[in-house]
Amino acid sequence: MNNVQGAFFSYKDFRQSLHQPPASAQVWKRGELTDMRQSLEASEVDIVALAHDNSIEGCKLTPGMAVSMQWLKPGAVLNGHAHSWWHLFIIQSGRGALTLGDADEVNVSMGDVLLVPAWTRHGFVNTSDDEPLAMLNMSNMPQMASLSSLGDRQA
Repeated sequence: MNNVQGAFFSYKDFRQSLHQPPASAQVWKRGELTDMRQSLEASEVDIVALAHDNSIEGCKLTPGMAVSMQWLKPGAVLNGHAHSWWHLFIIQSGRGALTLGDADEVNVSMGDVLLVPAWTRHGFVNTSDDEPLAMLNMSNMPQMASLSSLGDRQA
């Protein structure tokens, strides 16, 4: 059995520790995102997480949330799947078909905004002939991963 020593903190100190400094303002230029995407073209689906600093922890842009850019090549299919976090997709370019739950496919294109609630089965097909289906993807994946790892530690 491990000998683990705990610690005590005043409630005031504990509460103050929960207040994280806000993330600094950032700009991700289109050209940089395009260059990054082109460097990842080995797969059908390219995903780049956006970070406010040069660290994996920096991918949590706001408490419990992450933002990424996702590209599907023409004709690529992202099979239907479900998970514990929600998504908010904003279509940046291209055309595609979204499957959502048991509903029929929904055609999507630039400017469309898609909310996928947690545990809702979803998938995409890029129906464009010549351009990627580019989506800005916001989710609460970091929050759900944190909650999951808390459960793992208590087991």
